[in-house]
Amino acid sequence: MRKCALILAPHPDDESITGLLPLRLQEECGFRIWVVPITWGSRLDRQAARKHEMKAACNKLDFHLRKLEAPMGSKGCVQELADRFEQLSPTVVLMPHLKDGHSTHRETHRLGVAAMDCFEHRRFHVLETEYWHPLARPNLMVSADETQLRRLCGALACHVGEIERNNYAARLPAWMIDNVRRGTELIGGAGTATPAIEYATLYRTRRRENRGWISEFQQGRLIDSSEELGLLVSCWEV
Repeated sequence: MRKCALILAPHPDDESITGLLPLRLQEECGFRIWVVPITWGSRLDRQAARKHEMKAACNKLDFHLRKLEAPMGSKGCVQELADRFEQLSPTVVLMPHLKDGHSTHRETHRLGVAAMDCFEHRRFHVLETEYWHPLARPNLMVSADETQLRRLCGALACHVGEIERNNYAARLPAWMIDNVRRGTELIGGAGTATPAIEYATLYRTRRRENRGWISEFQQGRLIDSSEELGLLVSCWEV
């Protein structure tokens, strides 16, 4: 069976902003990438356009959409997301961390945890993402080359309405450059020399099992080569 990664996107555009690792899993490991948009944004007058924009962005990245019918916060939303987990059986789930600096991002984290906790005796490998507030303890820094960065920026540019008010696509390279600065010492330890990479995204990987969190590994990792990426994937197969 083909491995897949499932992205829980709080809004249309989050699949592109934090989608570097899924993109590399697709390109280098043959993963199929599914995106579940948790909301279509807070503005009702923009939601139809944002659905169209997200479809265009996912087409750029060759990601696949699986929508939820129940609105976030409704009684049926957790069960519907749990059904998506059951249908797709993802190798790894990506979602924002609990202290990200946007309420919808935090609620997406809670929703993902609640859906995973519907399953007894099942483990979920989870990659927590950051954007509005940095992770305090990331343990994974994933590098991007120029081609991958261009794909992400091109997909992000599909979110025309968001770009008009804040050009996330133009600013994505700077954010990923700064991730290298932060990640070098957070991942490698104080005084670590900066690796020979230009762009990166930071994540925290751990496992959700029996309603609790379990560390995947003790020391941080830099994922640069395809071989290093393959070793990470092998951790999820245990």
